[in-house]
Amino acid sequence: MKTILSICICLAMLFGCTPEPVSGMDIRTFSIGKADCSLLSFDGYNVLIDTGEEDDGDDILEALKKLQVKKLDLVILTHFDKDHIGGFPELAAALPVDRVILPDYVRSSDLYDAMTASIEEHGIPAERLTAESSFALGRASFTVWPSTKTYDPEKGNDNQMSLVTRVAFGQVRLLFLADAEGGWLKDLCYSTYELGCDVIKIPCHGKWQKHLPALLTLSLPQYAIITDSDKNPAAVETLDALSTMDVTTLRTADGDVHLFTDGQTVTIPKD
Repeated sequence: MKTILSICICLAMLFGCTPEPVSGMDIRTFSIGKADCSLLSFDGYNVLIDTGEEDDGDDILEALKKLQVKKLDLVILTHFDKDHIGGFPELAAALPVDRVILPDYVRSSDLYDAMTASIEEHGIPAERLTAESSFALGRASFTVWPSTKTYDPEKGNDNQMSLVTRVAFGQVRLLFLADAEGGWLKDLCYSTYELGCDVIKIPCHGKWQKHLPALLTLSLPQYAIITDSDKNPAAVETLDALSTMDVTTLRTADGDVHLFTDGQTVTIPKD
């Protein structure tokens, strides 16, 4: 097999061309403590799902710089907790952002005000979802589901307002569940949502929830990503459930998570 590959390379060089590199999608979730920030890079596009805490902006920008990300084509801010929107103003000040997708509710907080002011200051087109949204970027198809629940400022049920994002790239499916919990997670599991996926971002930093077994049974992922930390680790029950189902679990407590898909399979690159 190696001999055949060598002959192909030699022939390509002889005729003045080189083999085309494998193209696909890089899926990265940054290790920034108990906070969410995932980057999807493909076909020249860069999509960011959440932006960590306010103090994470510098670290995220440094990571994006190393990856030579010079523009964000889309930022999905799943809900308005500090560990999901905090870094947005700094990112928007440093990089062009083409579009922002938000849930449709208003929160009373300084970070929420800073986020909305940044969107307005930089003239970023922003869409507050009231219904399912589907669109394509390059070879990737996105479906974003808004919560079925209503925001209650007295209860502060921000997690239940989380946007859920499903991405299709070739035959591969990714499911990002933000911090979906309680009645919203139950509705996801027991309604008609398509949850089957190859990669799942476990909600609520790996917190154990009674609907997680149903979620895993419906989604049947090969890989699971958990945004936890040494200080705030994922629940043992959650890790045990993933292990029982033979899911390869990748935790930001152990460092940045990096997966790659060519649209057919998902692999862990040797960075």
